[in-house]
Amino acid sequence: MHPQTNLSPGQTGQEVAKLQQFLRQQGLLSDSDIATGPGIYGPRTTAAVKSWQRANGVDNSSGPGHWGPRSIQVASGRGNQRETQESVDSQYAEVASRNPKVASLINNGDTIESVISALQNGDLSTITDSFGMPFDVETQQKAIEDSNANTRAYFKALEDRETADTESALAQKQADYQNYLLNSGQQFEVDKTKADQNAANSGVLFSGGRVQKEKNLERTYQQDQDRQFGNTSRDISSIGQDFQYKYGKSNTNQFKNSFNLGGNTFNANTARGGVGSSELSKIYNPGNFNSFKGTRLGEKSAIENTRAASRLQNRGNKLLATGRYNQFN
Repeated sequence: MHPQTNLSPGQTGQEVAKLQQFLRQQGLLSDSDIATGPGIYGPRTTAAVKSWQRANGVDNSSGPGHWGPRSIQVASGRGNQRETQESVDSQYAEVASRNPKVASLINNGDTIESVISALQNGDLSTITDSFGMPFDVETQQKAIEDSNANTRAYFKALEDRETADTESALAQKQADYQNYLLNSGQQFEVDKTKADQNAANSGVLFSGGRVQKEKNLERTYQQDQDRQFGNTSRDISSIGQDFQYKYGKSNTNQFKNSFNLGGNTFNANTARGGVGSSELSKIYNPGNFNSFKGTRLGEKSAIENTRAASRLQNRGNKLLATGRYNQFN
């Protein structure tokens, strides 16, 4: 025998056990299935209910896997879905008329039918109060504030982590480039000293050939530095753009000291050393890009609005008794 009470996934008790036995008789649950959770309305019971509803033509669009009035009517053999709809609506109307919340809405212009339709279709905008709004301003504002409180800590932690990761990545690029400059400068001095010694040993210290070799040495090191400068610039710009895309121009400005690169100057035509420092060049400027405030802020706002809407939907769904099939409880 099937249960005569509304049941929903997550519930437990004798009525759920009765439903499981009914589904076993229908060949939709096995004894081993039931043994995994006797009297517990779990995933297997939910799937079995859905299968039974499909096989028996029960419209479950308003509560897939829920054992509600429509399923009970069909299981009791009291007609098909269309024949029982009037009876189901009548039950909703009876419950709604006894609920003070619904009675208040009806007094302000909503009918029983409009409340039922709104809850069935999931469009709560048709339910209006005395202000002509789905919920009063205070209720809506409270839902938004609660949602903001729930997401604030998460997005603050996310921003702190991504800021630290960006700072670390930029610092590593700077350190790698500085190590390159140091090693390149030292190697230039070694090569220059070696070339000078070879020229002196050969007696061509002041020849035109030596001058040409000095220029070639300078050009080789300058070209290699230009290549390294370009690679590092692109890497740092990519890191800066990614952070700006997430958090906007103003937040990206905090890394401005990491957006500058210098270099070596090479001069083989000196007695000693021959390596100096060039001026710093700005390789990334947040101000050169658009003033978009950042995707993380948009993501935060979208999540907060979605959660606020969910809170209001929960309240709206509970206008009928404790919520249709307890679906949003």
